[in-house]
Amino acid sequence: MNVDDDKTGSPRIDRSRRNNLSAISTLPPVFNTSEACHYLRISRPTFLKLIATGKIRAQKLGKGWKVLDTELERFLLAGEASPQ
Repeated sequence: MNVDDDKTGSPRIDRSRRNNLSAISTLPPVFNTSEACHYLRISRPTFLKLIATGKIRAQKLGKGWKVLDTELERFLLAGEASPQ
C-alpha cells in the first residue's frame, strides 16, 4: 500500500499542506487591468499613465498588468487622482 493512500484508496492531505492552503486564501485580491479600471472608474489609457508615472504600483505579468486591491486603496486615499 502506498504511504499517501489510506485504506479506501483516496489520497491523504498532509496537515502542513492544508494549513498552507488556508494561508493562501488570506492573500489580498489581485486585479487585472480591466478590473482595476472598473474599480477606479477610469479609462485604460489613464490607468496605464498612472502606472508609467509611478502613481500606482503594478506588475506586468504576461500581456497584462496586475495590481493589489490594497495598492488601489492606497492610491485613492492618497488623493493622487486628479479631480474631474
